[in-house]
Parts: sequence; C-alpha cells; structure tokens
Amino acid sequence: IEKRDTFSRNNVLHLWPYTIHDLRSLGAKKFYGKFCAGSIDHISIRQLQLMLLKVSLILGVEVHVNVEFVKLVEPPEEQANDGPGWRAEVRPSSHPLSEFGFDVVIGADGRRSTLDGFTRKEFRGKLAIAITANFVNRNTTAEAKVEEISGVAF
Repeated sequence: IEKRDTFSRNNVLHLWPYTIHDLRSLGAKKFYGKFCAGSIDHISIRQLQLMLLKVSLILGVEVHVNVEFVKLVEPPEEQANDGPGWRAEVRPSSHPLSEFGFDVVIGADGRRSTLDGFTRKEFRGKLAIAITANFVNRNTTAEAKVEEISGVAF
C-alpha cells in the first residue's frame, strides 16, 4: 500500500555498509547503475523506492497506490478459526483491500505513522546536519562528469 501516487521524495539517506550489501544482493546495481559507485554511500528516497518497487514486482508483490493505511482492524473475538482474521482500515474505504485478511504488517513509514501498540525508537549516533540544494539537470556533458561526494563527518 502506498499513500502517494508518485515517488517524488528528494531526501537523501545515508546507507550503512550492511544495508548496501543487502541492496546489492537484491540487484540494486542492475536497477540503478549509479548505486554506491565509488565512495558514495547514500541514495535518494525516490531511487530507493523505485529500486524496491522493481524488486517487489519481480517477486510478485501486488502494489496499490493512492491507498492510505489508517489502522489495524482486529478479528472479532467470537469468530471461528476460518473467519476473516486481521484486516486494515484503508482510505478510500471502498478499496478492495479493506476486505483483505493478512497475517503480517510491515510499516515502512515515518514518525507520524507508527502502528498502534508499538513505540517508535530512534537511533542516532551523532547530531546530523544536512544541506540539500536542488538544481535543474540539463543533462549536459559537464553535469554528467560531476562526481557525487559521500559527505563529510566530523
């Protein structure tokens, strides 16, 4: 389920070495040739989402866009073992997924969307400050030759 209809987030994520290894194992270089080239250890959220979408589709995952997860719906206590089980309340409520029963929910979302009953834990080693500047890419030869840098840590 994806609430948005496009992958348009420009934020950049720092990738830990084991995350880079896992993404390479999933074929990240095949889907995005610039993935972690040289000393680059970061990726835009958009590129990461597109890469994981491609892997998911190859694995047969059904993807629904413009559908928002609202909350978990517990099965009724009095139901038999063959009842509907766990479901999700979604928007729009008329979407077929509102009747779909499932066994597992994986929340890959932000701080405002923590699942009920779970606490959010944030791990930070150091204060991180980032400056992002977005420029128009005119696809010139000079722009293509500019190397990305991994960033500087103090």
